[in-house]
Amino acid sequence: MKKLGFFSKKNSGIGLDLGSEWLKFVKIRPERESCALESLARCPWQPGDLDNNTATAKKITGLWSQLSIKERMIVSSMAGHAVIVKRVTFESESTKTLPDTVLKDARQYIPFDINDVYLDYQVLGPGQKEKSYDVLLVASKKKVVQNLTDVTAQAGLSLAVIDVDSFAICNSFEYNYPDMKEKPAYLLDIGGTQSAFCIYHNGQPVFLREVSFGGRAITDSIGSVLNLKRLDAERIKLNGKEDMDDVTHKGVADAIQKTLKSWCEELRRLIGFYQSSSINVVPAESLYLSGGGALLADLRDTFTKELNLDVQYHDPFRRVQFSDGEFQKEYLKQIGPQMVVPFGLALRAL
Repeated sequence: MKKLGFFSKKNSGIGLDLGSEWLKFVKIRPERESCALESLARCPWQPGDLDNNTATAKKITGLWSQLSIKERMIVSSMAGHAVIVKRVTFESESTKTLPDTVLKDARQYIPFDINDVYLDYQVLGPGQKEKSYDVLLVASKKKVVQNLTDVTAQAGLSLAVIDVDSFAICNSFEYNYPDMKEKPAYLLDIGGTQSAFCIYHNGQPVFLREVSFGGRAITDSIGSVLNLKRLDAERIKLNGKEDMDDVTHKGVADAIQKTLKSWCEELRRLIGFYQSSSINVVPAESLYLSGGGALLADLRDTFTKELNLDVQYHDPFRRVQFSDGEFQKEYLKQIGPQMVVPFGLALRAL
């Protein structure tokens, strides 16, 4: 079995997140039983940046040059339909024979040709039946892995680990919220075109799903009401529009609320599916939001009301040391939710 290293540990303190809307970077260093923030950056993709690997690599190279980064070893990740993550129970005589069992039986859980994917897995613990193991199974399309490898190589970088966005989110949460270790928590990272929903409990991701909504849907809602191009609608989403009359403002607000409520309906469906999977499931009381799409005004209040949960923003720097002279605390708090994935990637080394 070709193992890709989703779960292996390497010495790299740099996480690079190639999101659909933003390029994000976090660099940390170990500090005894903690870690310290050395550098971070984010920059939006411009038209053409994601058209091909050469253009994408050029953007990354520019970021490295601007920040004067000498290190070339990084951790990056994949998300979306190119990656399948499932919690599966395999029956096997022992952990020694488990790799052969996974290779033999994994194809029934993977909606791709088994020859077109890389497989990796992590044993979560013994299954309910004798001689069975609960396993977190990961499969990724080889062509997507190769594409990420080509982009980073053209930028002069080397991949220490290829991770999955959902794992990075859980890693950040585990590090920053030790007080929640024994309590179940819902984690939602809202990206530009898709989002990652995770349920974390007892130090493990027990439920992971990619969901097909993101911040761009809000932009399109605004654009539809105001008859604007996406770029102009995006500016209004981020900055507002002062000269909007009351009727138009209500139309925009109603369109946004309709979109947000549809997201909540999808989350309720996923939570219900998870809760019906076992009689031992403990429902969570809290939802932690991250991703650029989570920063939309009124989103937190809407989620609180619709889902009847304690909704908080996921702070990746909650337990991270940093110099007040180099980083403004308020700025880190402001952009923190958007930096959860790159921080989780950088954390893999520690």
